[in-house]
Amino acid sequence: MNAIRTPMYDENAAVAALNHVEGFDPRQYMRATSTEEGQGLYLDVKYRKLWFRLAHPLGKIKKIFHALNAEVAICEARVYLNKDDPEEQYVGSGTAQRFFKAGDKFGESYVESAETAAVGRALAEAGFGSQFSDCDVTEPEDATLADAPVAAAPAPGVGPTPAAAPAPAPTAPTARRSPAPAPAPAAATPPVQEPALAPGMSFEQAYAAMTLDKAKAVMIDCGCYRGQTLGQLALTKPGSLHWYVDSYKGSNNLLRAAAKYLLDRAAA
Repeated sequence: MNAIRTPMYDENAAVAALNHVEGFDPRQYMRATSTEEGQGLYLDVKYRKLWFRLAHPLGKIKKIFHALNAEVAICEARVYLNKDDPEEQYVGSGTAQRFFKAGDKFGESYVESAETAAVGRALAEAGFGSQFSDCDVTEPEDATLADAPVAAAPAPGVGPTPAAAPAPAPTAPTARRSPAPAPAPAAATPPVQEPALAPGMSFEQAYAAMTLDKAKAVMIDCGCYRGQTLGQLALTKPGSLHWYVDSYKGSNNLLRAAAKYLLDRAAA
């Protein structure tokens, strides 16, 4: 496993002076994380917000949802040094996109996750966190829920006891009758077969056969995100999906169609 890199905060006095608050050392609240790039240090969003409030008590963080439905949330956050600053005078902004996923503690809290991730990225851009990484804040898998705790599931056997069903009332005996003939079994309905995705499909064919799960599972086979799925990219760099729709010149129509499908679902 790679060693934890020394953050710029410890190597450069000018970086350490950025947003300095007397008596507050953000390094005390950092935690070690494991990411695809190895080990790193991460400052949870709740501590970035605390740091921002200490530095700018009259500041504000504005959240804007560009998409919010039963499947996806896209949130933008903007950081203002003063609550009375004009709309366009923000010092940092960030956007995050999250999909709903049943049975997953992060996926079921996709709205809170998108909001927290957007706020964390906006604060990093404003200088509350970027001091601890080379170019961008590395977010571990659980980072976006730093301010959105998920309620624990109840322990087995805990909870209200269901009421006992009432005993059936006695009935008078009836005359013995011949049993009615059993109905003929209904014909089985064949399952609906979803069209399979194939590498040789045209863009139109691939898009028509696409589903949300299929689009998220499409593997990126070129560029700096090679080896990731589009679903992973949508969680970390949602804006990059536009490149595969507008600028990608390769022959992988599945990649282009899946990116377009995810963007269309997010905008719906």
